[in-house]
Amino acid sequence: MAKLLTDQEFQRFSELQQKQASFTITAEEADELRDIVARAQKKRDDRAAAMQTIENAIAQFGITPDELFTPEQIGDAARNFGLIPATKKERVLPPSLTLNGKVYQWTRALPEEIRTPLFDAFTGGQSVKSFIATPKDTARCAATIARLEKETGAQYAPAWLEELSLARGQVDDALAKLAG
Repeated sequence: MAKLLTDQEFQRFSELQQKQASFTITAEEADELRDIVARAQKKRDDRAAAMQTIENAIAQFGITPDELFTPEQIGDAARNFGLIPATKKERVLPPSLTLNGKVYQWTRALPEEIRTPLFDAFTGGQSVKSFIATPKDTARCAATIARLEKETGAQYAPAWLEELSLARGQVDDALAKLAG
């Protein structure tokens, strides 16, 4: 009810309700209370009719949520209604690799021109630090090593992990995220 009334109307509504509860309300005040309630109900009915009109138009024209709202707005609404966890998922950029001065993003497939020398070095037990474009970004380094381990079945040497300032646990966490 409070959302349907102005602050002044709501204050008066509260005063009149208290008088009604203590049986000290006059006939004129009772009429005023009924008018306030009637205005609030009318606003509620008008809003419901407007929402029904909007819902009908959305259905009639086949409008999708992404045409009405940004992905951020949809995500915020889903979090507010408990459809997804309230915390935003930390965005980790995909691994970034470099070879001969050219940078490659390892999204889905890695081009053969870098894949072959990278995998050869990795499976040969060599350091792959020279291939990693962002060696100071530990999350991306861990994701790179995890993907290499997953795709080759080999495990990166502890000494090379230290060279990248990574702990085995970070790589294992990244592997778990890949599997999930």
